[in-house]
Amino acid sequence: MTDMNPEVAAQLEQQKQNCIFCKIISGAMQGKNVYDDNLMSGILDINPCTKGHTLIMPKEHYPIMPLLPPETFKHIFGKMPAIVGALKNAMLTTGLNILIANGGVAGQQSPHFLFHLLPREAGDNLDKYSFDMPGPIDEKKATEINSMLGNNLPIMMNNHFGRNPATWRKGDIHTIPYIEAIEGTKIYEDEKVTVFIPKIQMCIGHLVVYSNEEEFEFENLSEESGSHLFYTASFAATAVFEGMGAHGSNIILKTGTSNDNTEGKLAIHIIPRFGEDGLDLINPPLKNKPNLDEIQGKIKDKFFVIQHSEEKPKVAPVINLDEIKPEVINFESDGYGNTQDINENKDANTNPEDEIANAINKIINN
Repeated sequence: MTDMNPEVAAQLEQQKQNCIFCKIISGAMQGKNVYDDNLMSGILDINPCTKGHTLIMPKEHYPIMPLLPPETFKHIFGKMPAIVGALKNAMLTTGLNILIANGGVAGQQSPHFLFHLLPREAGDNLDKYSFDMPGPIDEKKATEINSMLGNNLPIMMNNHFGRNPATWRKGDIHTIPYIEAIEGTKIYEDEKVTVFIPKIQMCIGHLVVYSNEEEFEFENLSEESGSHLFYTASFAATAVFEGMGAHGSNIILKTGTSNDNTEGKLAIHIIPRFGEDGLDLINPPLKNKPNLDEIQGKIKDKFFVIQHSEEKPKVAPVINLDEIKPEVINFESDGYGNTQDINENKDANTNPEDEIANAINKIINN
């Protein structure tokens, strides 16, 4: 986690004492719980925008996305492909949105970081995320901002990989035909993602992150690919926040078919937000609230397997009889039938992301 000065730490502790979601997680208040593991919780939104509207949050109190420790970030967003697939299955839907609101101007209503999973279905009359109409843009300013983002984002990503090397990052990038056909300006790519300034921008600083794998459904991505997709989106949001002096940002994933994603494209849109910018990206609650108890049961059933895949088997010693002194090697399963030495990465670098330190202090102190 990014280092915090004592004053900021005290502010967060005070927030935690009065946080409704911390109380739900601790059991002090009731919630429509659907998921629980060692690092994150999931509950139904009691005023849902869509049937199955689910909130996912870290168990610890972090007010904004950049404050998540690396291990928590990787865990949450690594599990998201499986959770998205299970939620779509539970609600029998063809599409889904993930909505993240960083900052009050972006629609964040709680000091506890969380994000919204919005199952989508045909005829749900939601059309917030088409992003197919250009906004009023000052072309000269847009050129300057786009140049800045094209310079800064690759530096931030390279710095990230310098601190957190990835075995899959070889520099041998094969752009898939789907990505080659996208209209816009490419500003970053690696083996797993490509980032564009879209040809149609709804505002200056609008960026889109695409998966550079031949998967259109987010739920088909691996844990590693899912977390890296959101890591890239997080750095893109930080780049527009710092470079533009934005007051907040929205991160919106689109996957599967819906009214505003008729081609079922998998993409994450980053939208910088300013006070009174006129953007409306938050869907209103359903007028006729569905039966939450019934929905809770359906979702919990589908989440059960994912939730209990976190339970680790007992570590068994393996004795090497070829040595005079027995050598004990500890192994654990990764949940997919594979095993690895649990001491292998015990010194892995989990230093915080230096680029976002200033951004965090600005948001917290606003």
